[in-house]
Amino acid sequence: MKPILLILAGLLLAVPLPAAPGQHTVTATLNYDFTVDNACGATVTTGCVKQFNIYDLTGATPVLLFSIAAPPGATGPVTGITGTSPTLTLKAGSRTFGATAQMADGTESSPNAATATAIVKPGAPVSFTVSMQ
Repeated sequence: MKPILLILAGLLLAVPLPAAPGQHTVTATLNYDFTVDNACGATVTTGCVKQFNIYDLTGATPVLLFSIAAPPGATGPVTGITGTSPTLTLKAGSRTFGATAQMADGTESSPNAATATAIVKPGAPVSFTVSMQ
């Protein structure tokens, strides 16, 4: 009986602690041409792109998830602008996300102009055991 208990204990230790159910992070990567609307910087603080806002568009009303700062002083095309959200509670299923450019004065592009769809997987079980005989 002791060998069975040792194997069972080994299996339980090998299972990593699960994250809280429904907890996810969202990483967004976008490209933007700052040729017309330059990014804000140390000397340019008005009439410039301050940040990009990432929204969850799945429901009836867009929900702001997080923001990504514009690369300071950018004046041309930039690829690979990336940001990651804090831990968010998202229900499993297909989700639609949108990205906006926000000017220093708060003016924002439409969240429906640049969208992407992703599948949110369900959380792992909160408990898991195995028994052997």
